[in-house]
Amino acid sequence: MSVTQTIQILSISTALLASGGIATLTLFDIPLLKSQPASRSLPMTRWLFSRGSHIFPTAALLSSSGFAYLAYSSLPSGTRTLLTLLQNANKGQPGLYLAAAALTLSIGPFTSLMVPTNFSLIKMNEEKGGSRSAASAQYRSSAGSKTRSAEESTDSKDDVSQWTDLSVPQEKTEKKSTKEEDEEAKILLDRFGKLNGVRAVLMGLGGVVGLLGALA
Repeated sequence: MSVTQTIQILSISTALLASGGIATLTLFDIPLLKSQPASRSLPMTRWLFSRGSHIFPTAALLSSSGFAYLAYSSLPSGTRTLLTLLQNANKGQPGLYLAAAALTLSIGPFTSLMVPTNFSLIKMNEEKGGSRSAASAQYRSSAGSKTRSAEESTDSKDDVSQWTDLSVPQEKTEKKSTKEEDEEAKILLDRFGKLNGVRAVLMGLGGVVGLLGALA
């Protein structure tokens, strides 16, 4: 198997698998979370945010980098320059691979549109005494950590390392949620689910367009 074939397989499969994983959040996880009171759905959502932030951006970067390389290598030998690549951006294999790279990479900027919703959920979790995971909750309880802002929660400076924390989600927040908070959490989760679905489509389209480029 050649280097080009290997990169084709890795880039396409990474994009499609990531798309499926992101879609699973919207189609299966969010409905389950919405059926729970906020005291239980918020820490589980926080756990998903933490795991997803490690996996999906990496998948997008790997697949888009692979597609960009494939676009460059698909140019005729001896004409492989950035200018030539741009001139062929709407032609044949180079154009398809560049489109695939743009689609998979676009989940980065699109995710920034989701930040206000995500941070609202993280803030609610912190205010109710929730943590990122079971290990995080135990560590913060023993350390007597105070309630943090959403930004401080994502920084995790007074927490166990999010890169080595493989514990399960926290079962429920320390404080019980009210009916109003349950409803607010459901609204935010529904909004997140819809926005997240767009990310799944972008990644999926990138994988499909990349596949078309490989078959061209």
